[in-house]
Amino acid sequence: MSSHSSGKGHHHHHHGIWYRMRRWMRHNKKFAAAAALLCIVVLSAGGFFLLHSQKEQSRLHVTAGNSVDMKGGYRTITWKDKEYQYNSLITTVLYAGLDSTDPLKASETYSNKARADSISVVILDKKKKKMSILALNRDTMTEIRRYTRTGEDMGTYVSHLGYAYSYGDGGEVSCEDLKEAVENLLGISIDEYAVTNQSSITSINDLVGGVTVTVPNDDLAAMYPELKKGAVVTLDDSNVKDFLQHRDTAADFSNEGRIERQQAYVTAYVDLLKNRLASEPDQLWQEIGQMNDYLQTSITKNKYLSLARLLEKVSFTDADYYRPTGKDSAGELHDEFYVDEDALRQLVIDLFYEEV
Repeated sequence: MSSHSSGKGHHHHHHGIWYRMRRWMRHNKKFAAAAALLCIVVLSAGGFFLLHSQKEQSRLHVTAGNSVDMKGGYRTITWKDKEYQYNSLITTVLYAGLDSTDPLKASETYSNKARADSISVVILDKKKKKMSILALNRDTMTEIRRYTRTGEDMGTYVSHLGYAYSYGDGGEVSCEDLKEAVENLLGISIDEYAVTNQSSITSINDLVGGVTVTVPNDDLAAMYPELKKGAVVTLDDSNVKDFLQHRDTAADFSNEGRIERQQAYVTAYVDLLKNRLASEPDQLWQEIGQMNDYLQTSITKNKYLSLARLLEKVSFTDADYYRPTGKDSAGELHDEFYVDEDALRQLVIDLFYEEV
């Protein structure tokens, strides 16, 4: 090989990559322009998403009190000049009861699905050996996610918490959206969810062989002579639905009486459930499986067994029921409930955090 050609090779290398790119671009003008455009689009879209997710983050930070820090696997927050750390020994399960009776299944079209009627977060605290229930008003005005009928995500806007389920697909998307709305409202993350509808009520009652309660009020005395205030009654298929759901819509705040009855029921139910879980967990799991049409849940068999073991360790009484305080106002369509942000923040700290 002559020295001349090797010199030329060397010279070519000397111009480096920019030279080759410029030359390529001169010869491929159209293609180069398209490539450049693509880069700009990708970068700006990236920027937009970044901006969007930062906005999303900052919105979450605002809802979650002064400062929420996701570092180190747990969160620390500062509130009223004290520092708190999330109690990592807590397991949370979101429970929602829907106002529908049809079998629950996802559909191609989004929106117009059932509304979540009763919504609560079950808090199993391994550290304090306690179970608590945080019951949320379905009319709580908060950020929920909306979709077009074809399932395009339209972001969040403020509406009734109960509708967070309605805008989804009636399946997993609806469940996840309700979970997300509750997480944003409380500023915490939720581990599992279980959603049932009205058709599940008798099955749920039968899982523990009927529930014996002391009737807390006279709301149902006219309809059911046996359900007078103070009466001790074992609820069965004939009356359990009304006991849990009935309210006189003509009377103001009739929801209060209903919540009292639900509370009496759940307190008695938990005890019976603990006994069954301890004695025949597998049998119970099979029976729950038969409720498939009226139950949507993220809980797997393994998770169920670990929750069963956890439930055995925790105590639960009527006093372990919590409800955020706030203001009711008559909305255009139906009541709107606005939580007292400060009181809710304090309640969340009491239930989920420990002072550092």
